[in-house]
Amino acid sequence: MKIYYLLFLLLISFTSFSQAPGEDPNLKFDSFDLQIIELADSILSSPAVWNKQDDRECYNDVENNNYSLFCALLKASQDVLGEYEHRRACMQIVRFTLEKYAEDRVKQHRMMDWNNHPDTSFEEVKKVLRESAEEVGKHLK
Repeated sequence: MKIYYLLFLLLISFTSFSQAPGEDPNLKFDSFDLQIIELADSILSSPAVWNKQDDRECYNDVENNNYSLFCALLKASQDVLGEYEHRRACMQIVRFTLEKYAEDRVKQHRMMDWNNHPDTSFEEVKKVLRESAEEVGKHLK
């Protein structure tokens, strides 16, 4: 019986704590994914354009040229693809990358909660985008 319990605990330890139902950890990237992340990175060009009060409603971010991490990615997706895909590989890699820095900053919506948390800095947002772009670049080679 103990062996089953240990196997169960081992299985749980390999499961991502925040992977939502329907998320595929085996992401398949194309060149558009890299373009989207790089464009989001350029949209978030300075702390002055970063919206630290994300509400997941991006229409006003576009109007005000003031973007949360999520809304910068949404805008970049629309600019590159003409539409937004919530579970697109580039969106997923950003979610998975920011988990490394999530600590206790995420409760429900990874990007929004992490973006809005008082401990999240603009430099960290840029770091997550750079690391995500690097990861996509590795897969495209």
